[in-house]
Formats: sequence, structure tokens, C-alpha cells
Amino acid sequence: MTTSGPVLLAQSVRLLETHGCVRLAGAYSGASARWAKRRRAIIPVSLAVGAVGLLLIIAGILLARSGAWILLVPLGGFLCFVGVLNAGVLALHVHAYRGRLEAELGPVVIDARGIVARGVGPIPWGHLGAPEWRRVWTRMDIGGICTVMPLTPEGFARVNEQPSWWRTRIGPQPYLAFNIPYLLLPGVAGLSEEEGLQLFAAAHRRFAR
Repeated sequence: MTTSGPVLLAQSVRLLETHGCVRLAGAYSGASARWAKRRRAIIPVSLAVGAVGLLLIIAGILLARSGAWILLVPLGGFLCFVGVLNAGVLALHVHAYRGRLEAELGPVVIDARGIVARGVGPIPWGHLGAPEWRRVWTRMDIGGICTVMPLTPEGFARVNEQPSWWRTRIGPQPYLAFNIPYLLLPGVAGLSEEEGLQLFAAAHRRFAR
């Protein structure tokens, strides 16, 4: 029997209060799930645009005697090039982020030491501000409306001196910025984004003293 979100949230908070630790199954964060869904949806659309372009080229060749090729072939070539190129770039981008997305399914551990998520940590509570909703503008990176914990000055310094693969597990990286200023809250299997934020807020109130 699957435990509902509110029940799982209450159980997790109770474990934090009584045992000071909770270990939960990870899941895609809401921002990551939306990012992956958008890109996977755009890929077939881009391929469809490329296919339309190819059909226009063929039609232009078949109608060469009528002079239609003057319009159809260049237009078809443009659509074919743009569609296939865009689909290829997005496919490579999704592939490049595969390790990061797979890491989101790893266990989430919350205890007095901090947070372990996406295979990194523990990130100490002294490095983290209270969780909040925030719009994070990014270029290609996972972003949009996210649940995050801002990094304190000490946390910012510590995180951004780590190797790039480690920092991308923390993310996201705002547009036109070189450093990571937030911890993107990990998804927790069985909890919504709002319930996950409530869980981390309860943990922050308990441990960040």
C-alpha cells in the first residue's frame, strides 16, 4: 500500500524529531522533471519540422518544371536543417545531463550533519538558508520556478570551490553567473514539491541553529 504524501510527510517529520535522521527514496525534483519533459517533447516536434522540410524539397524537385522549386527547395532545406539541428542539439543536451538526472533518484538523507542528495554531501546546515520558492533564470540549465535553499556566504564559498561535476549536482546556475548560489531541493518519492519544501523547512528549523 502506497503511503500518501501528507502521511509520509508527517512520518518523516516525526522521525526527525524523535531520531534526528530520516532516509528517503529520491525522485526527480519538480524543476528537473519539467526540464526533461519539455526537452523530450521538443525533440519530436523538431524532427517533424525537419520532415516537413524534406517533403518540401521533394515536392520542389518534382515540380521543377513549374518553377515551384525556386520557393520550395530553399524553404524545405532551411526547415530540414533547423529541425534536425535543433533535435540533435537537444538530444545531446539531455544525454549530457543524464548522469545528473539519474543521481536525483539516489537516496535523500536528512540528519544533524546536513543533507545528502544526488550522491553529494552532507551539506552542512550552516551552509544553507531556509527553503523557499524562487524563479531561477538559466540558459539551458535546469531552472524556472524551483524550490531551493540559498547558500550562506560560507556555503557559497565551499560549494563553488568544488569540482564542476559536484557543483552541477547542487545547481542550478543562474544565467550570466559563474557560480552556484542555491541548493536545488532534491525530489522525494511520494512527496509533492510543496510537501518536500515543508519537510526541509522542518529540518532546517530543527538543525540550523
